[in-house]
Amino acid sequence: MLDRVIEKHGVERMAGPHCFAFYQGMDAYAKVADDDMMSFYMTDFLCRQFDAFFIKPLGLDRHPELIKDYFGNYEKLIYLAQTDDPELDKVAEHAARLLGLAYERRSTGYGDLTGELARAAAHPVEVS
Repeated sequence: MLDRVIEKHGVERMAGPHCFAFYQGMDAYAKVADDDMMSFYMTDFLCRQFDAFFIKPLGLDRHPELIKDYFGNYEKLIYLAQTDDPELDKVAEHAARLLGLAYERRSTGYGDLTGELARAAAHPVEVS
């Protein structure tokens, strides 16, 4: 249904299955997609909002025993680092330990997003 809404408003959607793919770059993502199937991705934004988006809404602060229910099928947490921020690295590493997952950090920058934003700025879509 998202495609119908963006078409109605004259918005163009970036190609790819999800933001984690274009943050890595679609070519890079294609090489690791199968291996990452059991991975939980985090970005700078998700590190900054980890408590607000995961811990509190899922009740993990009150019921840590639910971690296995929510994250038990994941094997690894992959932090797609857009910036070089040691504080965010600590959050991602802590999240991996808390969730009982192996940890991997990938320095991705903004992947294909930067180029897509530049392209969109150079060719704005007119909305009627």
